[in-house]
Amino acid sequence: AVAAGLPLDVEFRIVTAAGELRWIHLVGRAHEDGQQGQAPRRSGVIQEITDRKQAELEIARGTELLNRTGELAKIGGWEVQADTMAPYWSQEIYRIHDMEPGARLSIGHAIRSYAPEAQPIVRAAAEAAFLHGTPWDLELPLITEKGRRIWVRTRGRALLRDGKVVSLVGVLQDITEQHQAQEHLRLLESCVARLNDIVLITEAGPIDAPGPRIVFVNDAFERRTGYTREEVLGRTPRLLQGPRTQRAELERIRAALQSWQPVRAELINYTKDRQEFWLDLDIVPIADAKGRYTHWVAVERDITQRKRAEQALVDSEQRYAALFEMAPVPMWVYDVATSRFLNVNKAAVDSYGYSVEEFLGMTLFDIRPEAEHARLERALSDNSVERKGSWQHRRKDGSIFSAHAVSRPIQYAGVPARFVLAMDVTAQLKAERDVQEHLFTLQRAADAAQAITWHQTLEGTMHEVAEQARGVVGAHQSIVSLTVNSDWKQAINALSLSDKYAKYRDLVEPPDGTGIYAMVCQTNRSMRMTQAELEAHPRWRGFGSYADKHPAMRGWLAVPLTGRDGRNIGLLQLSDKYEGEFTQQDEYVALELAQLASIAIENARLLEEVSQLNTGLERKVAERTLELERQQALFRGLAEQAPQVVWTINPDGAATYFNRAWFELVGGKLEDWTGTQWFSVIHPEDLPEVKATWETARAAQLPFMGIRRVLARDGSCHTMSYRASPVIDEHGRVAFWVGIDADITEIKAIEAALRLSNHELEAFSYSVSHDLRSPLNTVDGFSRLLAKQLGANAGDKVSHYLSRIQAGVAQMGQLIEDLLSLAQVSRAPLSNKSVDLSALAHGIMDDWQARDPDRKAVITIEKGLRAHGDARLVRVVMENLLGNAWKFSSHEGVTEITVGHTQDAAGLPVYFVRDNGAGFDMAYADKLFNPFQRLHAASEFPGTGIGLATSSRVIKRHGGRLWAESSPGHGATFFFTLPKTPHTS
Repeated sequence: AVAAGLPLDVEFRIVTAAGELRWIHLVGRAHEDGQQGQAPRRSGVIQEITDRKQAELEIARGTELLNRTGELAKIGGWEVQADTMAPYWSQEIYRIHDMEPGARLSIGHAIRSYAPEAQPIVRAAAEAAFLHGTPWDLELPLITEKGRRIWVRTRGRALLRDGKVVSLVGVLQDITEQHQAQEHLRLLESCVARLNDIVLITEAGPIDAPGPRIVFVNDAFERRTGYTREEVLGRTPRLLQGPRTQRAELERIRAALQSWQPVRAELINYTKDRQEFWLDLDIVPIADAKGRYTHWVAVERDITQRKRAEQALVDSEQRYAALFEMAPVPMWVYDVATSRFLNVNKAAVDSYGYSVEEFLGMTLFDIRPEAEHARLERALSDNSVERKGSWQHRRKDGSIFSAHAVSRPIQYAGVPARFVLAMDVTAQLKAERDVQEHLFTLQRAADAAQAITWHQTLEGTMHEVAEQARGVVGAHQSIVSLTVNSDWKQAINALSLSDKYAKYRDLVEPPDGTGIYAMVCQTNRSMRMTQAELEAHPRWRGFGSYADKHPAMRGWLAVPLTGRDGRNIGLLQLSDKYEGEFTQQDEYVALELAQLASIAIENARLLEEVSQLNTGLERKVAERTLELERQQALFRGLAEQAPQVVWTINPDGAATYFNRAWFELVGGKLEDWTGTQWFSVIHPEDLPEVKATWETARAAQLPFMGIRRVLARDGSCHTMSYRASPVIDEHGRVAFWVGIDADITEIKAIEAALRLSNHELEAFSYSVSHDLRSPLNTVDGFSRLLAKQLGANAGDKVSHYLSRIQAGVAQMGQLIEDLLSLAQVSRAPLSNKSVDLSALAHGIMDDWQARDPDRKAVITIEKGLRAHGDARLVRVVMENLLGNAWKFSSHEGVTEITVGHTQDAAGLPVYFVRDNGAGFDMAYADKLFNPFQRLHAASEFPGTGIGLATSSRVIKRHGGRLWAESSPGHGATFFFTLPKTPHTS
């Protein structure tokens, strides 16, 4: 610097005489003095900067330490000046962004490094910090310059000076590893929480009481035990133990835990509500990084169902053993290799006569006769899963019987074996033979039925019954007897004998009603006896005077013959069966034949009666035909003299007859109007509706009626009300239709005039209403203005007069409204449909109770009350009746109102509204439903006297009736009826 004549600015250290180090700052420069050839002068300043230099060195060392610390913690710092928006980035910031230190990294570039979804969040945080000084702390994804997606934690805050933001400072930390670890931990926790197995973690100790504390349980623990996580954390697993928890197993687990060994056990635990359940648990110790055991982890599986299944299996084996032993049919198990018995049950011992010990020393061949051995050997070589067959078996006493055997392979005591079930089918085979015989008997009975019903005469039917009964049952003798009102003197008999008794046909005395056979008719029950029982019976008469000539019978069977009305008409007797005695099966067959015979005999009797009646019937038919001709002549005479048009049409709508009134109206002759020609005089506008009404009536066989216009022969048009009804023949079909047309032309004209009059009356009513309301509104308005003008200066008497004026105006207005409502009720058209009276009543009473919430009231409304009518008008009725009930019961301590229904004598519904109010004297009941009639003073109960009159008109318009029942002080009940089906006014 001296040689070049340059300024000097240098910092250096010196050592003082005391040996101390000092920092010196030297500043100097050269000066020209103006003399030629002289060296320039130098001047300068020396400053001791030891303290400042040490501070700078401390800052440099701090900065270096900070950079190294940031590198280790992956935290970088930054600062942004508010006025210049110039950023400062630490070296770790560049490392996090995968950039070289000192590379250009603007604020916009830094924000765009964040993942797209995170950039709006960063911008919003920075703007909030600049504008409001709001700090932020966020964890967001960031994309480095090398394209790596990492997670960073960014924190920042504003530095303020004089209340203004001068800069933003903050840090950026790479938390990718922590985020991944947290994600892995979250996944692990989620998996553990959703395991079906219970996971329970405790501290490592103490092993002895009170035991290690629980630090974690998963969701499966909560589901199975009923405890919540909060209820068990900090407590010992011993809370799950109970009276049946195995103490020996607990000691084994305790010993394993004391030696820090894993252990597996099956243990009974208890839920929160103390229900037992089984757990298969694995307990393992968990060590930390230094190898010290810090926790126990138990993974527990609910094996309650498995334990129950194991116990059920044991119980099942015991039950099967008991079932095998106690089964009522013989069973055994034999060795497949040796055919020796391995086990037999008690039924086999009882059936075959061998003891268990004897059986166990025998083979299958020992219970078979010699003739079955070859077949048995072939069967044993058959390896089928299930073998079935019928066999001859031999008992210990040598008796042979039929058995049906079924066998299946099993493992018994570790050796291949077969389980056999053998059933004695001797009785079954006998029953099958009996069934075959019975089926054969039934077949013969069916053939007999066909033969019996073929006859049409009584005598032929009776002889056929006797023959067929003897043949079907298999007897030598058969007799059918018919009585008339139990009179045996008029009895008819039919006899059938085999060749054995043919020569004794005439040796039979006629029955007189004293023998044993009469008991069958008297009791209407069958009897079956052997010959010995028959001869011992007190009412057995034998063969009477032919007893010495007639051979004795072998058994007797008798069944009653019963008419359609259940009364006895005779009996069927059989004797001397071909083989053996008569059986119960014979009795059943005879009863069936007797029932069939009874029907056939009665049919034969009816045929004979019908034949006798035919002659008289023909005579009566002729007389009835003559009578019908007379009635037809009478009908024509009446029809011809009738003032209305009378006509008939066939089922297809073609006219067949018109009376004199028709021809007077339209002219012509009958042949001019038959068929469908009469349509020509129906007004063209009415003809489509007439045809449609006819089709509807014909399809449903309902009255054909309506109104139509007919063109008369003088050119005028007559309005006719017509109605026709079908005439049904004896087969239930329509034979023809009879109709009447009534000329209502004048009535229709009167109706039109009335309609015009009503319209004019309605217009007049509205005019009167407006004219009456106008002065009333004037009086009301000026009275209120007067009251307002007087204000507090009005005296009591003036205020009283004004209130009376306003009350009178209000009452007059209400009276006008009621009069108009009464007039509208009479004229308004009806719109009939189903109306829910219960819902209407609930709604109306809810309104009344809302207006007077302090009143105590008991309201009872029957459910499901429905009627047909105009919903708007029916509501008017319900509002008037329920409003009166509420009003006239206001003086009672507790208001009681009931809405329900009963039935009249015809079974039609009668609806009622009942209250416990003031009531009235029935002597004045006829005034109730007249306008302006009141039975109580207005000061006692307010009103205009129009409501009941309006209700009465509504009910009458619907075709119903309204009446009341009451007595003073005991409330009132108002009854009304409405049609069940829509009513047309």
